[in-house]
Amino acid sequence: MNKQRLTITALALAVLTGCQSSPAPTVTEVPVQNEQVLTTTSKAKAVTTAPKTQAVVTTTPDQQKLSCEPLRYQCHSMQPEQDISENTAKDISFALNIATHGYYSAAAIRLEKIKSQNVYEQAIVDYHLANMNMKRIGEDARALDYALKAIDSGSLPAEEYKSALILAIKLFVKLGWFELGEEKALNYLAYIGESFDFDIFEIFDQIAQQKKDQTRYELLLDIQTMIDEEAQNQTAQRVLDEIQTRIAKRHANQIQFEKQIKPPQKLQNNSTCQTLTYQCHNLRAKQVLPANIKQAIDKATKQQQDNNAMAAKETLESIKTNSDFETAMINRKLAYLYSDVKLHELSVHHASAAINSGALNAEDHKYQMRLEVFGLYLQGEFERAKQKIEAYLNYIEKSSDTYLDGVLLKIAEQQDDQLFFNYLQTKTLKNPQRAEILQSYIAFGYFGEIQEKTKSAVTPKSYKPVVIYTKEYDYPIEAAKQGITGSVTLEFDLNAKGEPVNIRVIEASPEGYFEQAGINALEQWRYKVNLNDTGNVIEGTGIQVQFGWNLGSDK
Repeated sequence: MNKQRLTITALALAVLTGCQSSPAPTVTEVPVQNEQVLTTTSKAKAVTTAPKTQAVVTTTPDQQKLSCEPLRYQCHSMQPEQDISENTAKDISFALNIATHGYYSAAAIRLEKIKSQNVYEQAIVDYHLANMNMKRIGEDARALDYALKAIDSGSLPAEEYKSALILAIKLFVKLGWFELGEEKALNYLAYIGESFDFDIFEIFDQIAQQKKDQTRYELLLDIQTMIDEEAQNQTAQRVLDEIQTRIAKRHANQIQFEKQIKPPQKLQNNSTCQTLTYQCHNLRAKQVLPANIKQAIDKATKQQQDNNAMAAKETLESIKTNSDFETAMINRKLAYLYSDVKLHELSVHHASAAINSGALNAEDHKYQMRLEVFGLYLQGEFERAKQKIEAYLNYIEKSSDTYLDGVLLKIAEQQDDQLFFNYLQTKTLKNPQRAEILQSYIAFGYFGEIQEKTKSAVTPKSYKPVVIYTKEYDYPIEAAKQGITGSVTLEFDLNAKGEPVNIRVIEASPEGYFEQAGINALEQWRYKVNLNDTGNVIEGTGIQVQFGWNLGSDK
């Protein structure tokens, strides 16, 4: 009779807490060999050592399993614990032990190799991978991806689910995606059934600080220090209502914006390859460079690896080509060379020449298109970069590219195009390859804020020669021995290759010490020049430069 009353009471409590009754597993104890078995339970956040017996879950029609809809912590935490296979438990335990010694990358690799037996095990593995990647430098994108996978699986135990939500919120904020962080925070508060939580409001504080919203920051600080719990909850609720209103407005605007987006048109009947696509391009016979040109390019590559970009440039420009393909391959190499030394305008120029020739093999053509976008972005040519991205997607006949989707996100952010940015965020989070897209987006953030070039900001083109390469110059030994400092002013002209010629000394102070050192240094300089219709360098004569030597420095 007492047992019946207890059962009725438990069922009544389940109904009052929003839980519906359904079959739950019966647990029986099965003896195992004389060794410890590692298991993961919902009561512990780490893999723990279990006794020498292992719980085996069996299913019968009379089992009772709680089902919570919508998912709330109080009901979720009453869910019966699930078992985890011995092999998976051992692998997780081993990875976590590695992590305790600070080897987070090795631990993550170990976790990624685990072959989960079911959705529950995979959710636990993803949860640990999220935490592990959070501790690795430069792996926030992967951490967020794994956290969202674990959350969306719907299989995490209650405590891990809470922890994964907090982790995702923090990563969204760290990424600068504040609105998504706030939206996830509202989900968390609804899950725990509270209007105030210190952890969440501390995150709101961080957002206010990063937005430099002092008024909001002070309000949030006041809420956290309120003694009257009722007043605290009421004030906190007003903040949540304001966030909810903004999120609802954002979603409504996004729906309207998405209606205006035209889906990419799939290319029809391109059997004759009239439109150049990667698939068609790849059907062409692959061209191969002659041995002498390949050797020269290999030489330039070695010079570039030895940090001698100018020598590599001269080697490439000295190559005599006999076909459009050979010329395109030289332009391709020059595009990479100039990109490497951060001369992005020249890089784009050579990449465009290689692409427009149509002579490259398909794979090289594809990567030159990506390099072109990269250079345009770094120059602040955002609109041109977007056009080139569209051309690239048409070429590969896809609607998305993980690398360039990250660039698009960064462009929308830099242009402060909030609607387009929100659309791309949503699209990214739905993409199975979101980790790679987020990684690209974060990587482009390392270049800092790029100032967009607008038509109004464009100044009339200057045809004056521009220095593109200089080299450290030596202190004359005799002058250094005698402790003599000084300077020399040189005048020179430029040839069509941008090389200083006809160098002459205009002034030397003192005379007889620094003249030759100055000439030797200037001979190493190179300029970007523009030619007139007759082939002469525009403003390429009578250029002056001064070199100085001071014992307090290397120059």
